[in-house]
Amino acid sequence: MFCGEFLVYYLSYLIVSVFVFRYFWRDFDGSIPEDAYAGGIDENNKPIYIAQIYSHNQFLIPAKLYYNDKTAYYEYNGKELSVKENIKVLCTQQPERFEWLFTSNEDIKHVTNKYLVKGGYEPGCTTYIGRMRRAGEVLVGKALTDNLPVNAGLYVTKSGTTYHSTTFEVLAFNWKQETGTCD
Repeated sequence: MFCGEFLVYYLSYLIVSVFVFRYFWRDFDGSIPEDAYAGGIDENNKPIYIAQIYSHNQFLIPAKLYYNDKTAYYEYNGKELSVKENIKVLCTQQPERFEWLFTSNEDIKHVTNKYLVKGGYEPGCTTYIGRMRRAGEVLVGKALTDNLPVNAGLYVTKSGTTYHSTTFEVLAFNWKQETGTCD
């Protein structure tokens, strides 16, 4: 009986690993994992990685991790905040499946043929991963939708300053398997 239960558990794990975990959030231990997904570039052409932090004991907020920096930076309530714990980093074995789509506050609701990557949770809104060019960098941040129009849009930070934009790129993931053909 034990062998049968183990086999079912193991096969379930394999199926989930192959079909579900095409990307995932990994605990950040102070070093960037080899399979971390870089969503931006800093002013020195070094990668900026996509992170997620648990903040204020209730929110999951998209953040950014700079190369060789153990601090995650994120926007909350119009300010740039930083943490060194409770950080996860976006990882994947299939980075080619990610795609950045140009959109706006109005148009993001009409993106139906792509899977937009959710980056966290804040009450009253769907939170996606977004990015924009600012001050010589491609900055990663949170794209808020489904809330008051005045609060919707992309929020990124740089050097203690928050930037808000109503046009931005949003991260999408292609779940479809490539199919080969036999000749």
